Order: sequence, then structure tokens, then C-alpha cells
Amino acid sequence: MSPTIHPTKARLIETAAALLETQFPESIQVDEILDKSGISKGSLYHHFEDLGELLEAAQVSRYAEWVDRSITLITPVLSNAKNRDDIIKGLKLATAYTQSSEYKTYRFARARALAKSETSPRFQNALGLEQERLTTALEDLVQEAKNKGLFKADLDARVAAVFIQSYTLGKIVDDIVPNPMVQENWDNFIVDMLIATMIPQ
Repeated sequence: MSPTIHPTKARLIETAAALLETQFPESIQVDEILDKSGISKGSLYHHFEDLGELLEAAQVSRYAEWVDRSITLITPVLSNAKNRDDIIKGLKLATAYTQSSEYKTYRFARARALAKSETSPRFQNALGLEQERLTTALEDLVQEAKNKGLFKADLDARVAAVFIQSYTLGKIVDDIVPNPMVQENWDNFIVDMLIATMIPQ
């Protein structure tokens, strides 16, 4: 949460974000947020136009946490690698983590937020800023690895950054099926694709 945000507003967002851990946005009621936060209805509507704006802010807050987690995960993979073997090893570890079944909850939360943003320009703008932050951070890390000769010189760093996020989120299509892929086969395929398209021979 931004250090400049009003404490009451921050408390409302934190409370709503905590409720989103176990509930869908449409099931959360104003009174539930007020009860758990200890904040008055007047204060809520002083800081937010309506419940929808508060829930959007809470979803953006959760999305920001995911962005920070992703940046923290990938930074040492790309920044600390000294050679081809290092970067391949790091990509394998990052892939195994982000593609795991334990990460499924985050994939669904991201997909819900992204889908919701289609019909709310206000939400799309706020979410888009966090998404841009993640894409730019990954783009910078890819460029850094390119500068060290660990990625192909002609690799488009921005495209690579979007691609990494796309396959991470895209795994959701297999999360819902009754006969999912063998996880190890999927992870190996992803790493093979990354090696073939991004890493010099």
C-alpha cells in the first residue's frame, strides 16, 4: 500500500482485500467490510464513490502484491545468472513454481480481475498501471540479460516480457479440466520453448 494513502482508506482496502481471499467480489457486502474494519459507512463513502470502487481498489492491491511477488521471483533468475547453464537452471525453477497447482488460485484471481476490467474504464486504468509495472520490470530484466549475452541479441525484450506472463496465466485452461497434463511434461515444454526462442546456442 502506498505510504501516502490515508490510513482509513488503507484500512478499508486491506479489509476488502482480505475478504477477497475467500470470497468473490460480488458476494461481499458493505456491512461486512464495515464490521471487520471498524470504520463507519460515512468514512467509507468519503474515500470511495461506491462499494464497487472499493472492491476495485482491493483487487488492484492484490494484483500489486502478485506483481511484486513475480518481480521478486524472476529478478535473481535474470540478474544473477553468469552463463547459459545458470539462466537455464533459473528458468526451470521459476517455471516449476509459477506453473504449479499451488499457483492456481493466483491464476484465477488474475483472470477474474482482468475480465472485470473490460467493463470498467476506472478499474482497467488502475489495473493497467500495475500490469505495466510488471511488464516494464520484466522487460528491463530481459534487456539486462541480453546485455550480458545470455539472451539472443535480436530478442524483443518487451515481447519476451509479455510472453512470459502469457504462458504463466494461460495455464489456467488446464486448471479446470478433469484430465490435466502431466505437470513435468508441461514444465519441460515451456523451458524448451524458452531455450529455443530466447537463449543463444
